Amino acid sequence: MITNDSKQDTILILGGDGYLGWSLGLAFAHRTDDNIVLVDNLIKRKWEKEVDAKLLLPIKKPKTRIAEYKRIYGKDNLSFEKVELLEQEDVAKVIRKYRPTVIINAAQQPSAPFSMMSPKHTAITFSNNILGHLNVLWSIAQIDKSISYIKLGTAGCYMDTDTDFVPLGKKNFTFTHQGKQHNILNSFIPMQATDFYHQSKISDFLIDDLCASLWGLKVMTVQQSTVFGATIEENQAPEHAGLSARFNYDAVFSTVLNRFVCQLAIGHPITVYGDGKQKTGLISLSDTVDNFMRFAKTDIKPGKHMVVHNYTMRLSIDEIAQKMVEIDPKIKVDYIRNPRNEGSGKLQKKVQVHKLVKEPMAKKDENLKKELSNLLTFTKRYKDNIDPSIIMPKVEWSVEQKLNEAKEAQSLSTYRTYLKGKLTGRLISTTPKS
Repeated sequence: MITNDSKQDTILILGGDGYLGWSLGLAFAHRTDDNIVLVDNLIKRKWEKEVDAKLLLPIKKPKTRIAEYKRIYGKDNLSFEKVELLEQEDVAKVIRKYRPTVIINAAQQPSAPFSMMSPKHTAITFSNNILGHLNVLWSIAQIDKSISYIKLGTAGCYMDTDTDFVPLGKKNFTFTHQGKQHNILNSFIPMQATDFYHQSKISDFLIDDLCASLWGLKVMTVQQSTVFGATIEENQAPEHAGLSARFNYDAVFSTVLNRFVCQLAIGHPITVYGDGKQKTGLISLSDTVDNFMRFAKTDIKPGKHMVVHNYTMRLSIDEIAQKMVEIDPKIKVDYIRNPRNEGSGKLQKKVQVHKLVKEPMAKKDENLKKELSNLLTFTKRYKDNIDPSIIMPKVEWSVEQKLNEAKEAQSLSTYRTYLKGKLTGRLISTTPKS
């Protein structure tokens, strides 16, 4: 457990009602004497209802969970503010009120499938992730440039970049065009996404770099890999269930390992998209929280955009599935058609590691085993809440596939209407309305 005995600071955690945001707030509050303020507009709860993304364990409203924290730990350093990040004046108001030393921004629409559902969902993703982010940066620049701003990014920025090395900072590059060699100086590696969520995060990253340089801000982007796990030390015990983080296991908002463990818990086949050769970075929720506690105490230089790749290991989806088979040899692995557009590059990526994350990486195998055990215990404890119908993918990346499915659905609906008419002795018109 990471602890801090330095002077009391105030830390704003944006997205404090979320899976990671709540976990960060709980850990910072319990393990330090800092004043921790959770900030959220609670929109994720609405999105979850929209896509029928049930939680493994229903969670109470933030203020109820904070009251539970005070009851259990006897501390009064955790609070909540409902704030709309899309309203710049509201963002500035909460920053002026608390004068934080650090702002951690984990407020995002976090789902690639959600971003690919429709034009509306793409617009929601870009608005929420980019405009809210800009409002925070503008507010810091106008109110207090000494604030350290830690922005949750994503390793998915490099998803479709076929490279054998991902550096932390800017580098010099050479390329050949029509037989001549050309140079690019002091630039980040090109980033390419395969969905709109990750494209929004590429924009976030570049905005961080621009604003750090433009306004002399202290900015860190944490290129976060896939998080797995349900609990941290503060909410692991069954009697601390009232402090649980939101835990999604559906195909829209869940992460892959969390979803696989829920399938394992109920004896559902492990569903691998495609051949499972696509690789992802992984890090446990506990290691992520510990690392963010280090990040928050890091001296970020004004005008310097600091980048950290937050992961402990890289595994293919099939390798993750085989971890489930090792736990239960009777479990079946199904390879289903991949609804996503995921690149299959020729090169094996090596990702440069920052010194701040080397400690958990050194214990990655031990930590994986421990966290998997904790995750299995949690999911089995609440396995009766699992609804298998929401696990399978229902969002297609392909527009053509979406159109074909819409046509099939309309044809099926028309046929059912026809049958209903025959059964009731009257023929109902099956002509679609214009």
